[in-house]
Amino acid sequence: MVVHGESPVEPVQPGTNLAGLQSDIDILAHPGLIQDEEVKLAKEKDICLEISARKGHCLANGRVVVLARKYQAKMVIDTDAHSPAELLSEDRRRKVGLGAGLTEEELKTVIQNSADLVNRRF
Repeated sequence: MVVHGESPVEPVQPGTNLAGLQSDIDILAHPGLIQDEEVKLAKEKDICLEISARKGHCLANGRVVVLARKYQAKMVIDTDAHSPAELLSEDRRRKVGLGAGLTEEELKTVIQNSADLVNRRF
């Protein structure tokens, strides 16, 4: 299950990230300017934080990467696609991840996190 996070470009109520993380979810999508305590909770509950490819939502990707790295929380790269044309190619996914500050090794792990999540759920 995915919960909409506190994207920096949409009117989302403060506290949405925390409420989502306190629920039974797999991914907190576009968590925006997520707080340290929320990232710690994501790590504790094995919830993935999204690095978003979507215009606007991606503005806080760097913060998500820095804090996820700091607290060893899992990440995934996702699209928030609203049409088939917005789905990610491997090249675009790579650019989004590296552009957010992931290393090549972290990018491999993030891609594997997505595969693991699909295998766990289906």
